[in-house]
Amino acid sequence: MSKQNKKFPNVREWLGVPYARAERFKKPTLLPYDASQAYDQSGPAAMQTVSVNWLTTDKGLSEDCLNLSIWAPERVTEPLPVVVYTHGGGWTIGSNTQDTSDLSGLVSSGKVIGVAINYRLGALGWLSLSQYGGALKDATNLGLQDIVVALQWIQENIAQFGGDPKQVTLTGHSAGAYNSLALLGVKGTQGLFHRIVAFSGFPSRYVPRWFAEELADRTLKKLQLDNPEELLSVDAETLLNATMSCLDKDPIRLHALDNRNIGMVADWDLPNGVFARNPYEVIASGERSDIDILISSTTYEVGWYVLYGGKDLSIGGLDALVDELVEYFHVPRLQAEKIVQFHYQEGMPFDELRALIYTSFSFTLPATRSLLNHAKAGGRAYQLNIGPAQGALAVHGTEMYGIVGQEAPNASQEQKERDQFVSQTVLNMALGQFDQLWTPVTELVEVKDIGQRPFESNTYIPEILNLFEGVQRT
Repeated sequence: MSKQNKKFPNVREWLGVPYARAERFKKPTLLPYDASQAYDQSGPAAMQTVSVNWLTTDKGLSEDCLNLSIWAPERVTEPLPVVVYTHGGGWTIGSNTQDTSDLSGLVSSGKVIGVAINYRLGALGWLSLSQYGGALKDATNLGLQDIVVALQWIQENIAQFGGDPKQVTLTGHSAGAYNSLALLGVKGTQGLFHRIVAFSGFPSRYVPRWFAEELADRTLKKLQLDNPEELLSVDAETLLNATMSCLDKDPIRLHALDNRNIGMVADWDLPNGVFARNPYEVIASGERSDIDILISSTTYEVGWYVLYGGKDLSIGGLDALVDELVEYFHVPRLQAEKIVQFHYQEGMPFDELRALIYTSFSFTLPATRSLLNHAKAGGRAYQLNIGPAQGALAVHGTEMYGIVGQEAPNASQEQKERDQFVSQTVLNMALGQFDQLWTPVTELVEVKDIGQRPFESNTYIPEILNLFEGVQRT
């Protein structure tokens, strides 16, 4: 049973709908839909190491977190396209209950059905343990396994809510966007989705197996455990904190070329791996050219850490930045010097310079390369770049309310208009209204710019491609 949405009276919602059940470090098992339940309270969020206050969940945190939030227009006269939102949060925090997962705004258009997914986080969802076998044999990319099962549930059940299972668009921000694009290379995903609208996430940043296994070993040592299967009974919060304490605290080096992080693991060479192939290579091959892809990024993504991250990104002067590009990102020294000089402006604080460099390297570069490859392989590809608006700097997350059709608190009129463009873009993709979009990517860079502009993307981004030519961004 549904209830009326508080913000939009023309929207009905079903909250906390279970889609699967999973014991710790086990594969998720698909659950049937029970239409007799009330679904009037949001379900529990995944276990995580932050306060639940900002998640606005009615049922706190739980390992039994595999549930959906579903929104539908009050009156549905024909099957509607489905927008599926996967939240971000660095694979360690977030929920389908937070304000920026609330798709009721998009659904109030009367044109789509909205679904927001929960999946397991931190060590419980992404710590690789399958190398130990036994009771841990399934523990590889469990969070991705959750998302695949959620999409299977949608295929089987969304028609009961007025949705068309043949018109499923994935969207998400940050880790949610990475997860969405990763599905292009995951086994058993054919037919589960048809379009992807990815914000600040790309087919990249896969944790190499060697570090995934190293992180597991470090976690065991941190907890002073000899038998890996003892992890099955460790207190959840203790386990999550132990794994996080084993990671680099510098956000730039955490996402360096080696991706020594927790998140999606490059398990495509394992017999029981979740991935069939590297998604970046799948895109280039044209194997999934039937999937329409739009990727968006902002003009100052990494500036979030300068402004809000509580960390000093300064590591010294220009020479230190060159050294970092060489050592951690394997950029040839002369090329690294050119990259630093290109981004540097006289008098610029070094933390801001570092943020600009890695906005180019970790965001602009993989977005553009992926879309050029997709277009070359015959796929429909669009690129969006979001600049600041009054009261809203264009850092990571600036557009999150717009993605789901909500209005950011205390937003200026300029921000409202910018974010409304984002909302309409998601709708246009979901509805297949490509004539309402802009010129798609071809063999040449083609970017739609919105917001205030520190640069013109169709000139600036080709310069970035040239600067980083030959440099890998996995």
